[in-house]
Amino acid sequence: FVIAMGDIDLSVGSIWMLNSVMMAVALRDNYNIRSAVAVCMIVATVCGLVNGALSVALGIPTIIVTLGTLSLYRGLGLVVTNASPVSGYNLDNWFFTWIGGKDPVFGVWISVWAMLIVGVLGWILFNHTPFGRRVQAIGSNRQAALFSGIRIARTRIMVMTLMGFIVGIAAVVALAFNRNGSPTVGMGTELNVIAATIIGGTALSGGSGSVLGAILGALIIALIQNGLALLAVPPAWSTAVTGIVIIVAVTLDYFIKRRA
Repeated sequence: FVIAMGDIDLSVGSIWMLNSVMMAVALRDNYNIRSAVAVCMIVATVCGLVNGALSVALGIPTIIVTLGTLSLYRGLGLVVTNASPVSGYNLDNWFFTWIGGKDPVFGVWISVWAMLIVGVLGWILFNHTPFGRRVQAIGSNRQAALFSGIRIARTRIMVMTLMGFIVGIAAVVALAFNRNGSPTVGMGTELNVIAATIIGGTALSGGSGSVLGAILGALIIALIQNGLALLAVPPAWSTAVTGIVIIVAVTLDYFIKRRA
């Protein structure tokens, strides 16, 4: 949604980290699981709302705003955790057993079900609702969208808020798998997100995109990284390969647009 609208969000990894540790802290402080999940989702949604509101209010591109909030949110997470993993809560419950992947549903992990459900709902929202068409119109030609009566500011804030909400879901699932709130989680995730989105067919210039394509792009990135790990390639090269994939994807997108 964000890239299809012509914007880029660099803070997704930091929002993921902040809300993962926030939920872990809530569990450590004896909140019940539902309350801890609510804390995570509310804070994540507010983070996305802040990104969108700052960009619109200050008239600054989202990429610049989120470059700042990337450090802000990660810094807040480090303050909350004292730069140490958060643990010390009960792991013997349905949340860590079921969502954490020990008890698959119909042979499939809950994280996969969550990805599929979010993907299908996102596909419907993007391709079959007025909201999705407004997002694509803004990305295609912002001036024309303004003249056609689309409330660009409100739509941009809604998209960034939605992004925060979805990252909150990822943070909940990640905590269930990792079993502790790590202050290092999510580092470099923004690059993987951008690469997956572009590989999946979303134009970096905005105006078009594919939710299901982005999911396939994420799977391709994961396969590349897992393949490098199986080949005992040093982790640093995984980051380098991700950068190469982004460069190749952006170059292909440029030439395809140019020929069109």
